[in-house]
Amino acid sequence: MNMKRVWLITIGLLVCAAMVFAGGTRQESDVVQLTFRQGDPPAEVQGLFAAIEEFNASQNRIRVVVETVPWADALNQFVREGQAGGGPDVLQLAFVWTKDLGSSGLLKNLDTIVRQSPPGAGIDDFLGTDLGFYNDSLFGIPWTVDTFVMAYRPDLLQSAGVNRFPDTWEEFLETAVRLSDQGRGQYGFGFPAGSASGGGMWFLANYYLWSRDKSFVEPDGRGGWRVGVTEADVAGAMRYFNQFFERGASPRSLIGVNSWGDPELVGGLARGDFAISFFPPPTFRNAASQSSVPLNTAMIPRGPSRRVSHLGGRVLAVNENTRHPDEAWEFLNYLLSRGVFERYTNFPAQESLLAELQFGPGEQGYADQLPHAITFKQYIESPAPVSGMWDATNREFASVYSGQKTPEQAARDLIRSLQELL
Repeated sequence: MNMKRVWLITIGLLVCAAMVFAGGTRQESDVVQLTFRQGDPPAEVQGLFAAIEEFNASQNRIRVVVETVPWADALNQFVREGQAGGGPDVLQLAFVWTKDLGSSGLLKNLDTIVRQSPPGAGIDDFLGTDLGFYNDSLFGIPWTVDTFVMAYRPDLLQSAGVNRFPDTWEEFLETAVRLSDQGRGQYGFGFPAGSASGGGMWFLANYYLWSRDKSFVEPDGRGGWRVGVTEADVAGAMRYFNQFFERGASPRSLIGVNSWGDPELVGGLARGDFAISFFPPPTFRNAASQSSVPLNTAMIPRGPSRRVSHLGGRVLAVNENTRHPDEAWEFLNYLLSRGVFERYTNFPAQESLLAELQFGPGEQGYADQLPHAITFKQYIESPAPVSGMWDATNREFASVYSGQKTPEQAARDLIRSLQELL
């Protein structure tokens, strides 16, 4: 082979190599890197991490890096970063943060992109969208939802001849009494009845009143707010729950229990000390892991007007500062997909997926209850601080259980507190 031909081949190979190298470099530089921030302990969301790795492997245009910032720090940290022009591209938020962050200009307005590229099966398929709006514009897409349901021991109900879970509040009380055997230390219903700030009685009190179309506060129709319950409404709710103690369906020791995750309740259901308790999903899973027999869940009893519980959960939002809004929206939509929720053990905020997916043993009660759940939007919009209403409710209900006040006295004092908070 002559030298001229050798040089031509060598130059050709060098040019090809340079083209390949340049092409590879260009492709690498074209990959968009997004940061997604979530707040749950990594050990609890391994399925989510696996789903994100699957997204990264499924295409070569977007690479997602996951950050974990604990919930206790997440809001303040994002506000600091957002105000400085930084922060993650896509982030997980608590429902109640969306309005304030949207009004502060830290989240991207999603109105246009939702019209052009609707999420999931369409925005109307989502639960809890009312907390994603500010000034009629959407700033967050509901992602996961949760609520409380009744958790129970099927074996104990069967032993007592209870063939179906009670449907109404009245039936529920009678069934709890029937399931109680104080001589053996077994009680029909275990619930957090304590007076402390942040205790669980707040939820039960609201569910009972909401099922009668009553709310602690409501719009007055003239641009202001008013107390939405009468003394008779509140005293009736207090008498109802106090009957569990008076009729032996609940031990009075529960007056000192504030959290639904208290070991007395979780272990009590697992051991069979309680036939029924009142849990959100993580607490139910904790109890189920401790129980030697299968546990089950059922919907909250219905009142004369409706069956209802509160809707909690998380939303997904796009940072106003992102340089890649289209890619951020594409990834956000992926997080809404069925495939993610087949790995991620949370309940989707989409009614269509709630109907399609199969949930863990005993957890169907949550999927059944969630379409009947409502947010605390009305309370959040009122001038009365939710924390203040929560504290006053727990304090006054517990005062009835402990015998310090009559239902009438406690109801009067609670309404006075609500008026002061407004």
